[in-house]
Amino acid sequence: MKQRIAIVTGAGSGIGQGIAYALVEAGYRVYATDISEARLASTKAAASSADDLLTRVLDVSDWAAVERVVADVVEHEGALDVMVNSAGVFDGYADVLETTPELWQRVIDVNLSGTFYGCRAAAQVMVKQGHGRIITIGSVAGQRGAADGLSYVASKAGIEGMHRRLAVDVAAHGVTANVVAPGVIKTNLRATSEELLGDLVADQNRGIGVSPDIWNFLIPTRRPGEVHEIASVVVFLASPQASYVNGQVIQVDGGWNAV
Repeated sequence: MKQRIAIVTGAGSGIGQGIAYALVEAGYRVYATDISEARLASTKAAASSADDLLTRVLDVSDWAAVERVVADVVEHEGALDVMVNSAGVFDGYADVLETTPELWQRVIDVNLSGTFYGCRAAAQVMVKQGHGRIITIGSVAGQRGAADGLSYVASKAGIEGMHRRLAVDVAAHGVTANVVAPGVIKTNLRATSEELLGDLVADQNRGIGVSPDIWNFLIPTRRPGEVHEIASVVVFLASPQASYVNGQVIQVDGGWNAV
């Protein structure tokens, strides 16, 4: 069988990096993309198979750049089987008064528009070839207003609505579209977001993700999740076994949504 091809955005760290590694372990040839060349170099250096993990620098908020990377992968590989939209930034739990128009625009540009660009570029290919999987990393914030800051919550809620419509558009062409919505996960998202957002965010160290007391109250498992616990769900959704899963938001949150 021909090796399956995947693109993962935001693969320089955190959940995106874990997904890239998990897909390589599952036998995929993975194109890991990120806005940071240095983070991509670290991702590649730690891959179990450097031959099956290739890197591309990509700013997902740039439509032309996203379309170009997808086109280059398809030209080189002949197909695109899986598109994982994982790139995102966190707004430091900023409320409506702390969310400046500049912060709002940057978070929406990366989290929501960047996801749309990835979905559209992948759909252009997958609809034509007659198969594919589009998987996006959402958040528990997509359904819970108190989970994160205003712009982050809005972006993740938008992702859920987008994928419900996307699933309708692509299903007849052998393509599925789903969202994986993590709860509190141990990553360095705050640090990478601080690097990208700079002084647009006053404080990246607030909110549910930094308070064990709140974890114990809200999360039945009483712990944050691990990256591999998100990546394993993505690998399933990418697989042939998930061919009838479409238009879903799969919560991977330790039971937070059940409380």
